[in-house]
Amino acid sequence: MFWTRITNETENPFEFSIEFSEDAYQLFSSPGRFFKIFIPSDSMTIDKEALFNYGLDVDGYLNHDSNNQGKLIKNINPKNNYTFYVLTLFNKGVEGTLRTELKIDKQKLTYRINDKEIDCGDINGKQL
Repeated sequence: MFWTRITNETENPFEFSIEFSEDAYQLFSSPGRFFKIFIPSDSMTIDKEALFNYGLDVDGYLNHDSNNQGKLIKNINPKNNYTFYVLTLFNKGVEGTLRTELKIDKQKLTYRINDKEIDCGDINGKQL
């Protein structure tokens, strides 16, 4: 379970969209370790940071709400932010620590989990 916050530090609103494949991805550094990525629709808030799974009912989500597996489209107004969950499910355990990063390069979004980079979306806004 991870969370990511995107902050709009510009004077203009923008829309960002993220979409992950329903297919499984593989970590190159851990052969045989495959994972799927889910983006629950519940909003993550900083007051949930200290809670188990950051306050997300993972079982409830997987049992009832996982139909829109890995897609998110949001607008962020100037000087505001949006924080969201990213849930990764592996077919078997991974040795070591998982690290993630959301990168923005020329309005394109890339999500990295350890050594696996995934093109996942874009930002649409004026004067970014």
